[in-house]
Amino acid sequence: MKLIDHNKSDIIAIVVLILLWLLFFWRLFTPVDVDRVAVVSGDFSGQFVAFGQYQYDRFSAGEVPLWNPYNNGGLPFIADTQAAVFYPPRLVTIAASSVSGGWGYNSLQMEMTFHILLYTLFMYVFVRRMTIGNGHASVVGAFISAIIAGYGGFMTGYPPLQLALLEAAIWLPLALVGILEATREANVRWRWLLISGAALGLSWMAGHPQTSWFSTYLLVAYFAYRVYANGDGWRNFVGGTILVGVITLGVTAVQFIPSMEYLGHTTRAEMGFDAKGNGFPVQDLIQFVFPSVMTIWSPLYFGVAGLILAVVALLGDRRERIFWGVVTIVALGLSLGKNGAVFYAFYNILPGLGLFRGQERAAFLVANSAAILAGLGVVTLYNRRDDEIFLQRIQRGLMAFLVACGAIASMVFVSWLGNPDSYSQEIGAVFFSTMIVAISLIIIPQVAKDGKKLWLL
Repeated sequence: MKLIDHNKSDIIAIVVLILLWLLFFWRLFTPVDVDRVAVVSGDFSGQFVAFGQYQYDRFSAGEVPLWNPYNNGGLPFIADTQAAVFYPPRLVTIAASSVSGGWGYNSLQMEMTFHILLYTLFMYVFVRRMTIGNGHASVVGAFISAIIAGYGGFMTGYPPLQLALLEAAIWLPLALVGILEATREANVRWRWLLISGAALGLSWMAGHPQTSWFSTYLLVAYFAYRVYANGDGWRNFVGGTILVGVITLGVTAVQFIPSMEYLGHTTRAEMGFDAKGNGFPVQDLIQFVFPSVMTIWSPLYFGVAGLILAVVALLGDRRERIFWGVVTIVALGLSLGKNGAVFYAFYNILPGLGLFRGQERAAFLVANSAAILAGLGVVTLYNRRDDEIFLQRIQRGLMAFLVACGAIASMVFVSWLGNPDSYSQEIGAVFFSTMIVAISLIIIPQVAKDGKKLWLL
């Protein structure tokens, strides 16, 4: 009976995720002209739509788009990573466009939205499987992780405009599922690593090598952690890593090999440390609590409630929290670039780090690990609901957080009274976050004391 109930809960959670996705993007889907909007101009319109149009034209003519004669006097189109010539979902988009009237701006918009839906579903499956055996807390935790991952500050910021980045990012949770299931028992179940290799291969084919490079290192680290935690020998780790690598290379070879040769001839190959060390200014860390205060994008923001749940997870006793906490800290350090110490420490010892600029894109790893920690926080609340000391620590921490946010809100309000134009954006963000902390102070202790109220989250 419990198995049936949990299966029903999973179906409900997945249906709700789909409905939320439709609600979030309804203005892209609506047939009503006056209500319909489009993705804003930028890289999406100026680069990726053009790439897709050229792919569509060449494949429709029965040709492989090897060469693009229209840019810079011509360039090897197949070797341009962001063109994603053989990326399977792009081929599906091209096929769907060919039977629905031809390629258009909306073709790529639909591809973008479906990737975000896939991302939320993959994250749900990963956290659900990681926390299996924790009753409905597992379902709620996985659901919250999926929402934070898909609609947090990172995924709703610039990735939809830089389509290659988004499409390379969404395969990480699926690859993590393969590693999780492969290492669930004492002996590695090798067939599950096929999923990890295929998912990582799709990430590399999507056309943003930096994001796929981040994913590769995270997957290797996660596999090492899982093998070590299970007490398996190092041979299993080496063998599994090689297997995933071979599958990944096999999936991507048709595109990966010419792309690597092409990258060696681009101007970026000659950039030095200073040019590649750009990252978040330290003051941008305030995005964790107050979105859109420092910049138009807030890729480090994953919700104040999500931040609270992530901290709860770190204060708990689930062993997974250590790994994901370390990932968050290291990724956050990398995202600062030369504004922090981590980039300096890793630049010459981490193979591949010196190939990329824009280190703030490590926010991708922060967004994933934070979403996973938030889901673990829900399970921690449920499992520690009878621990009065633990619950009191959380309540005191929430009270201190509310006092700090209230003090900041008061200072911003006073500044706004004196200069409304300069503080119009900041005052909304600060008061919104303070309100969420206050609501969390009411709801989270109730949930912690009564697991049946998990739906309040």
